[in-house]
Amino acid sequence: MSDDIVRIEKLGNGYEVEVCSPKIRKANDHPKSVYQSPWIGYAFTTKEEVVAFLTKVLDKLAPEVEDDEFGSAFDEAVSTEE
Repeated sequence: MSDDIVRIEKLGNGYEVEVCSPKIRKANDHPKSVYQSPWIGYAFTTKEEVVAFLTKVLDKLAPEVEDDEFGSAFDEAVSTEE
């Protein structure tokens, strides 16, 4: 799974912002469901509109933090406690 959650493309007349839907991404993890692209596109005319949109939705789009073996081992290795 990719950690990408937002794509921004500069167009001649504004911006296209694509956000990755956490719900669709999660549904795609189940082998019995039909794959659906998790990317949903939105069009904006100004960068201020883009920033306002991202401010509103960015926290909802962040990928869930997974406790993996590497992360745990890394945390332990850099720990200052002995």
